[in-house]
Amino acid sequence: MRPDVLAETLAATIRGLLDPMGLRVAALEDLHAKDGIRLEGYTAALQRDLGAALDRIAALEARGPVPGPEGPQGPAGPAGQDGAPGMEYLGTYVSGKSYRKGDTVTAGGSMFTCLRETEAAPGASRDWQLSVKHGQDYRPRGDRG
Repeated sequence: MRPDVLAETLAATIRGLLDPMGLRVAALEDLHAKDGIRLEGYTAALQRDLGAALDRIAALEARGPVPGPEGPQGPAGPAGQDGAPGMEYLGTYVSGKSYRKGDTVTAGGSMFTCLRETEAAPGASRDWQLSVKHGQDYRPRGDRG
């Protein structure tokens, strides 16, 4: 439970206990006043004690929340399985180089992802998956004008 909620709950509980006591004291004063018995000394001491308790409750309510001690470390969760290998961008395709599954290269203005180990060229083999097709403004190197 948060400290501020705990303080509010405690203050409400104490107030709930003290308020009826104050009413009973007042009723006793009325009863004894009719019978001619004076309880002024007793009630003054009780009011003083109640006042001090109410002052302490007010101080607690005005105080900001105070963090409690850190709790114990929970048990470690089970180890998860290794995920699938991710994509690794290797730059422009190099003819004759061996590529592994997950390798990503650029060729002909498009980006390709390797599906299995291969030395074949992207676009000319089923070993590659087209990931991003070149844009409409793409022109091969010898065709730039």
